[in-house]
Amino acid sequence: MTTEQYEELKKDYINHIKEYVTDNGGLFPHLTIFADVKKPNKGEENKPAIIHIPIPDEWMESDEMKDKFIDNVIPDLFKDINKKFIPHVIGWAAEAWMRIADKNFDPSKENWKNIPIKKEVIMINIESDRPSESIIYEIKREGKQVNSNGDLVDVIKLEQEFKDEMAPNTGGRFSGLFKKLKN
Repeated sequence: MTTEQYEELKKDYINHIKEYVTDNGGLFPHLTIFADVKKPNKGEENKPAIIHIPIPDEWMESDEMKDKFIDNVIPDLFKDINKKFIPHVIGWAAEAWMRIADKNFDPSKENWKNIPIKKEVIMINIESDRPSESIIYEIKREGKQVNSNGDLVDVIKLEQEFKDEMAPNTGGRFSGLFKKLKN
């Protein structure tokens, strides 16, 4: 995948997520893998593929369930994907509650769960052989609207909070997925 293709895919992926959130009043957690088909049809070379993996809500209900998803579901899922595809990029996105610690926070002495929740956000992480990127948008809920499907949804405005090297420490169980996918 060329740098230009990567940048275009990344831009389209982020724009799609933002559009989905504002049209539907929220976002379900999911993984998206951009890959090439290993054995394309005759006459096709490097056929691109987008693998979209919604994460069911029950896997996101607790720290224990999230750990089980990462430890038990992801390895088998990634093994199956690698049989059929050559992965180039993995993105994950979800709504989240963001805690903001001050400069003096010492994780060796304090529990991060005691940091008050400051904002509701959309987190988007993009990982590949290139440096990982995090983009965080604050969710501003501004009432209700009926969307094009006739559903009553939240009116959401997204305000970009952090991007790339400005992003806070977004490590955790859902970071490093590209390494797991490639191994």
